[in-house]
Amino acid sequence: MRALNRQVERVFTPDRKDHHWGKRKAGARSVTGAAEWQRIADDKELVEMPEPIPTIQLDLSPAAVAAPAHAAAILSQEVVNLYFDALAKADLSKIPPAVGRKLVRHNISDPKMDPVERRRRHENWILAKAFQDLLRGVRESLEQAYLVTEIAWKHHRVKSDSTLHDFITQFRERAAKLTFPDLLNHVNAKLRTPLQFSDAYQSLQNVRNCLEHRNGIVGGRDVDGAGMMHLHFPYVRIFYERFGKEVEVEAGIPVDAEDGKDEVQLLMKIDLRMRSFTLNDRLEIAAVDFDEIVFAAYYFGTELALKLPTSPSN
Repeated sequence: MRALNRQVERVFTPDRKDHHWGKRKAGARSVTGAAEWQRIADDKELVEMPEPIPTIQLDLSPAAVAAPAHAAAILSQEVVNLYFDALAKADLSKIPPAVGRKLVRHNISDPKMDPVERRRRHENWILAKAFQDLLRGVRESLEQAYLVTEIAWKHHRVKSDSTLHDFITQFRERAAKLTFPDLLNHVNAKLRTPLQFSDAYQSLQNVRNCLEHRNGIVGGRDVDGAGMMHLHFPYVRIFYERFGKEVEVEAGIPVDAEDGKDEVQLLMKIDLRMRSFTLNDRLEIAAVDFDEIVFAAYYFGTELALKLPTSPSN
């Protein structure tokens, strides 16, 4: 390059700035880079803030545990009382009058059925449906208690795309697979004090099966090896204590704890009243008997809700 420009006159230019070749000084930085970073930091629109994580508050109410048993008990008691009273007053020697008006009415009747047999069949049909609904309500309350005891005061890990329905469904499916005794034992392990209802539930199932499938006549499937069918009907036992012993309250008998006090504390608990039938016997269940069973189921739902744990340590 010097040889080519040897004859060219060099002119001094005061605005020209010569390059200084060498190593970069420590602490030096690109002015353009610093300005760019400052612009990015000042521009808040370029910075994406993370969205808040959505939260769901799940309230576990003891009233929801007792609700299925309460609803089934109330409805079944009303139906049985209403229709048993109507059957007692109705003239069952003839076909009931038609409801509404129609041009053609088909009369279907059994000429061999007398009024007594007709009343029994009607009562059996009503009781079978009432027992079925009552058993469903008791079972549903126990499954609700299972749900509460499995969710409350525990750490749960769920997938990021799970819904609340998915989270609850897994517990409902586990409860549905358990038999009633196993389900009750599982829930009893979490309650403050255990409840006893397995024998009563099984007896009510046996009664429903006999009423629905055998028209209330005790069959071979209902009896044991000795030819007997033993049923344990639940009822709420009202009692008081006298010298450490339980004394059941009975109609017409004065309540006296013999402790010198004017007032006596009455207590209640679910107990069993056993009834036995032989092969080919007819199950005789009056409205009064069903009333005791219904109140026991209602009381079971109440006790189940009251005995739920209220803290991780209790």
